[in-house]
Formats: sequence, structure tokens, C-alpha cells
Amino acid sequence: MRKGVNGAIVAGLGVLLLAGCDGGAKDEAAEKGEAKIAASGWDASDACALLDKAAVGAALGDTVTETSLAFVNKAEGANAATSECTYRLAGGSSATLMARRSPIADNSDAAIRQTRETTEKTMAAFSDKKIVDVAGLGKAAFFVPGINQMNVFLDDSRFVILTIGSAPDATAKDVAVELVGKIRT
Repeated sequence: MRKGVNGAIVAGLGVLLLAGCDGGAKDEAAEKGEAKIAASGWDASDACALLDKAAVGAALGDTVTETSLAFVNKAEGANAATSECTYRLAGGSSATLMARRSPIADNSDAAIRQTRETTEKTMAAFSDKKIVDVAGLGKAAFFVPGINQMNVFLDDSRFVILTIGSAPDATAKDVAVELVGKIRT
């Protein structure tokens, strides 16, 4: 039962967070943003390329047997590029990395605050565990215990959610920090 509820929570949070940041300035800012994104090589529409499967397996003490890419959206105009990579482990569990990159740099302090508050409210319906702010990871980061999810605003444009539900609760935050440090930037 816990696995089903956690899966529903993770899926719901992912949808909320993908849709949550919509920015305001569109045309010219979007065109400039697209050029900058293309130049950097950080492609949110291919989350599997951002975090090596061997690193995921090593951090979780298992072997990643396959990866699958889903929820791919290419950046167009002011719309963000997004995708989610699922890392299937030999032991039967999985981990996911959701990536988002906005061409209009909409990871504002207000958007980050709203994302955190929405996550807190959602989690409060299912758990009494409190969200933990994590310093030193990008512009802002917080960890959601229980579902073992690290949310990281890398900068004004890039955002990732790493979910490692199979990691032991006692070490999950540290494992997530380690893996976020291995995400290609």
C-alpha cells in the first residue's frame, strides 16, 4: 500500500511542479533563452543523459538494468523543456530523475517558495514528516522524507527532482545529495 500511495504522491508532485512555473515575459526573452540553452548543452528533454545509470546503481547499492525516458517536452517559445528518466534496478525497485529547463528563467524566489509550499501541503495530507531545506545545492533545494525526493532549483532556469524511494530512510537525503552532485551541469 505504501508503494502505491508514494507513487501517487510522486506523480502528483511531478505534474504540479512541471506545470507550476509559467513565467510572464514571453517572446523576446524566450528567443534569447532558447539560444542560451542550446549553447549550454544541458538538455532537460533527455533526463537520462544528465545522470549516469552507473552512478545511480552505485549510490543505491544495486545495478541499473535499464533506463526509460518519458514525459518528453521540447522547449518551444516560452514553454519549458522537460523529461523524466526512470532507472530500473536489478532488485526490482526504481529511481527517477525529472528535469526541467525554462527558456524564460522563471525559477524566481516566488516560484521556488510556491513549489515548496505546495509540496508541503500535499505531503501533509499523507505524512507528518517535514520537508528539509538543503543548503549548497544550486539556487535552492529541499528534501521530502518518506518518498525520498530531492527537489533542486539549480539556477534561474534549471530544476530537477530526484526520487530514490528504495534508499533507506536513514541515508536517503545523503544519497540524494551525492547523486545530485553527479548530475551533468
